[in-house]
Amino acid sequence: MQGIIRALEEEASGFRDALSWAQTDADLLASAGMDAPMLAGLLERRAAAGKPAALLVVAPTGRRAESLAAALGSYLPGAEILSFPAWETLPHERLSPSPDTVGRRLEVLRRMRVWSQERPLVVVASVRAALQPVAAGLGDVEPLELVVGGRGYDLDGVAASLVERAYSRVDMVSRRGEFAVRGGILDVFPPTAEHPSRVEFFGDEVDQIRLFSVADQRSLPAAPTTVALPASRELLLTAEVRERAAALVDAFPGIAGMLQKMAEGIPVEGMESLLPVVAGPVVPLADYLPEQAAVALVDPERSGARAASLGETNREFLDAAWSAATAGASAPIDLQTGDFLSIGDLRAAVHDRDGVWWRLSAFDAGSDDEAHDQGADGVSAAPIPSFHGNVDGAIEFTAGRVGEGWRVVLVSSGAGLVDRARDVLADRGIAARVVETLPDSPEPGVATLVTGSIESGFQIASARIAVITENEFYGRTIGGDTRVVKKLASRRKNVVDPMQLKAGDFVVHQTHGIARFVEMTQREVSSGGRNAVKTTRDYLVLEYAPSKRGYPGDKLYVPTDQLDLLSKYVGGEAPTLSKMGGSDWAAAKGKARKAVRDIAVELVKLYSARMAAKGYAFAKDTPWQRELEEAFPFAETPDQLQTIDEIKADMERPIPMDRLLSGDVGFGKTEVAVRAAFKAIQDGKQVAMLVPTTLLVKQHLETFSERFAGFPVKVRPLSRFQTDKEARLTLDGLLEGSVDMVIGTHRILTDQVMFKDLGLMIIDEEQRFGVEHKDALKKMKTNVDILAMSATPIPRTLEMAVTGIREMSTLQTPPEDRHPILSFVGPKSDKQVSAAIRREILREGQVFYVHNRVQSIQRVASELAELVPEARIAVAHGQMGEHQLEQVVDDFWERKFDVLVSTTIIETGLDISNANTIIIDRADRYGLSQLHQLRGRVGRGRERAYAYFLYDDMKPLSETAADRLQTIAVNNDLGSGMQVALKDLELRGAGNLLGAEQAGHIAGVGFDLYLRMIGEAVATFRGEETETGAELRLELPVDARIPDAYIDSERLRLEAYQKLSSAATATAADDAIDHVIEELTDRYGTPPAEVEGLVAIARLRRRAARAGLTDVVAMGSNLRVAPARFEDSMKVRLQRLYPQAKLVGGGEALVVPMPGADRADPVEWTGQLLTALFPEPAPAESETPAASTSAR
Repeated sequence: MQGIIRALEEEASGFRDALSWAQTDADLLASAGMDAPMLAGLLERRAAAGKPAALLVVAPTGRRAESLAAALGSYLPGAEILSFPAWETLPHERLSPSPDTVGRRLEVLRRMRVWSQERPLVVVASVRAALQPVAAGLGDVEPLELVVGGRGYDLDGVAASLVERAYSRVDMVSRRGEFAVRGGILDVFPPTAEHPSRVEFFGDEVDQIRLFSVADQRSLPAAPTTVALPASRELLLTAEVRERAAALVDAFPGIAGMLQKMAEGIPVEGMESLLPVVAGPVVPLADYLPEQAAVALVDPERSGARAASLGETNREFLDAAWSAATAGASAPIDLQTGDFLSIGDLRAAVHDRDGVWWRLSAFDAGSDDEAHDQGADGVSAAPIPSFHGNVDGAIEFTAGRVGEGWRVVLVSSGAGLVDRARDVLADRGIAARVVETLPDSPEPGVATLVTGSIESGFQIASARIAVITENEFYGRTIGGDTRVVKKLASRRKNVVDPMQLKAGDFVVHQTHGIARFVEMTQREVSSGGRNAVKTTRDYLVLEYAPSKRGYPGDKLYVPTDQLDLLSKYVGGEAPTLSKMGGSDWAAAKGKARKAVRDIAVELVKLYSARMAAKGYAFAKDTPWQRELEEAFPFAETPDQLQTIDEIKADMERPIPMDRLLSGDVGFGKTEVAVRAAFKAIQDGKQVAMLVPTTLLVKQHLETFSERFAGFPVKVRPLSRFQTDKEARLTLDGLLEGSVDMVIGTHRILTDQVMFKDLGLMIIDEEQRFGVEHKDALKKMKTNVDILAMSATPIPRTLEMAVTGIREMSTLQTPPEDRHPILSFVGPKSDKQVSAAIRREILREGQVFYVHNRVQSIQRVASELAELVPEARIAVAHGQMGEHQLEQVVDDFWERKFDVLVSTTIIETGLDISNANTIIIDRADRYGLSQLHQLRGRVGRGRERAYAYFLYDDMKPLSETAADRLQTIAVNNDLGSGMQVALKDLELRGAGNLLGAEQAGHIAGVGFDLYLRMIGEAVATFRGEETETGAELRLELPVDARIPDAYIDSERLRLEAYQKLSSAATATAADDAIDHVIEELTDRYGTPPAEVEGLVAIARLRRRAARAGLTDVVAMGSNLRVAPARFEDSMKVRLQRLYPQAKLVGGGEALVVPMPGADRADPVEWTGQLLTALFPEPAPAESETPAASTSAR
């Protein structure tokens, strides 16, 4: 769009004058929308004069920097435009900026260093990014390149250079900036990449590179030929830095631990705060620019104010010895050099390098002076009037200007909008022409339409030029485009969730009861007899209660192939250990079984009633459905795809659906609901959506209307925000069938709401509805499909879902680019609150402050206003008038306020991606799921989010409150909603599920086993076969284990054992074992012989379990198989095939002499024996879906 600049140069004298300042410092006048064209013009002039065409643009905020970069890209199509992001942390904070931010910054610094002067270079930065000094020499750090087929790589050398580039070495790569080495495989996640890479070495050569998915650690189909590994931190742990860190250890005991690790080359969280001390002098960003480069300060008034408050807050952080973020109080290090520069400092740095400094202000400095020539050069352009979404106004304006012979340019970001504008203008008979690019001055008297993105339009009467953007034309501002491009989401095959056993954890062994986990160990096993074969196996050591008083506890060694009998204990605080072989465990199990049996009867009644009800079977997907799904702007996560398929399958069956969708806050439950609702509407059914709060009604209404736009679907709200007249229209529409979908609060459940043909009921935030609401629902809809959604399901729902009375789908994959929320629990202090609010305002974010007392909420708001006078504070609570409340929340949404002080009315479903700090006052007063829901309000964008749970340190915390806060502090990873729900189950006891009498049983046997019992009891009542759960001993003289050389991390070894073990149960799918091998090969390389042995044993084990055996043991030179109750015909066969075999104890067991290991493979031989004598049961009755509940 250089044509606009050409036109301005020709027609607007002020613009021409301004450009004459290209070679010197200048204060220029640039009103809204003129910044970008003026900078572009200046840079061109500067290049024409033979100066380097390099420019650093400093904008007041990060958001402004992004929009300015886009606009400059439109005006300077040939230039290299780079956005330089700021750290999301402050320099003195003990937190590291995220690796992807660092990766992008280093990339920009490198491009600035290696700039070849062929194309103009423009770097756009916010004040915060431009004023923070950077370490010297970062632009010279070359990324490490690995190329397929390249030779001369030494894997240890590669690992060492990754450590220098500050990658952390882990056992399993899960975030950016981590790497893992296993055998000849290197897994590494470069800071700027979308997926981590798995590099296979063959000797010193790179054999192949594959991308893999973090969720399940499996390779993706894409196979790049090279992978570049830039540094992942701005503090590189070079030899020099390590020495400096080591020298400082003794001087600063407060941070000795941190320095110690740095000296050893281990990157630590927050080590950047020590950058000025260990990595030498830091330099201003201007030093990375070429000599004689230009720097432009846009909107200097605002930028100056930002710079001043940045410095202040940063020093505040240094002073307020934050117990969470900085321990800098005890360490008198001079970190001041890492402070933000002032604007004056930056200007001096620019002048030192012979650069020029331009200020572009929207205010004219000297226009009120008598001598007009004092005024700054530049053009005072008038803004385009706002038409408030009234397209007619915009068209008349355009027509008027074109008619007067002006040059009119209409710029919009998408080709679709350009075409639409052309049609609209053509309808009114206005000459409009669409052009691809606009290199020369546009024609007068014609509206020129072009795609591009500029900040805002302008009109200059003296030059008769008008530039209009889509926002002005269509009257909608698109608030910071948060939609991310679709990404590759790979289907999860098998979730990697290593059984996190730490020494001292309680586990439940199905036959022996509750024990404490001690360690994982290896023992040598001998088969006994004359030519004994010795093999090594891995075992888990469990400790039980001592059998004699005063003695140490009994130890039980569990072979790793029996891991499926173990589960982690969830139930009470510290359970008593069972005695091995004692009666107490059997008694506890028996009691629980009996209780379970009564429950099962009730559950089965409910279930069979639902199964017997006649529902409606929806049709298959229509083309429209596909169209709707393709319009989804994000990439679906694999879980979402699977859940959507499950829900559609349920809707297509004639049995009414009753499904619980549990997914963490912000994991995309709404989109699943959108698709289900659309499917129902396609079949001419109506959909009702029940939500707990009026705010949610509004929000969902927006989402659904936006997704259904362009389809003939009528969505209406129903809550107390509607006038009686609107509500009556909605109700009439529902009755006659003209309204397709209604979203409302409890009002939907009243008698006055009648549907013509309701087909699907969606319940959002299910945990907020009480029993009477659910009963009302049941009466209303025995045969309607129901979809309940919740992030933290209540215990009862969870129970019904887990036991198979209701189906349940979970969303576990977080959307890409989410950081876990940093949670801080502690006593409330004013310093802390003010620093937290200031930090958020600095990165242009917003803060939720939750205070749950309406009486004192105004007082709290005024206290905050005193603490942080610059913050704009609003108050929201449920007792306000609805319009007032709606207004406040809308204003907050539109970023008119920085802090929203509110009651828990925001708990459910407010989705404001710009709010990234939540402060919860008196956090000890809330329930667990409430705390989790509240925390889920933040961290929905790509910024780091902070949650502060504060309590009053004058009052003692109750026991459970402390437990709850601790749980919340620990489970802060993405997707921890389910853990929180289970913990909630523990704290509140699931006793209340169907009767108070069973709480004790859960504590007695642990939650997992309890659920398994219910599942079995229900299955028995339904008349299905269930697994007897007999323990199978299988011991053969073969090497069957996972050697350390193959998987060196104990946690991951345990995970592999667990997967194999559950794939070898009688009820697992037929190809389960193959899947496990495939996964192991993918993640760790070709399995060695020992692992092959382990797999062979697993297959044999599954074969034996299906035949119902309890013992397959090699004893000396014989094999003992039990039980062996044969029919007569079988006995004959036995005599014929194995003449030396003996039956012991009337069919209790069978003893067969084994051939020596040198003559036959014991596993193969045993397999043949089982096939001959113990045929598998017919598959008809054994394969039941219910019995597979024990797989986890």
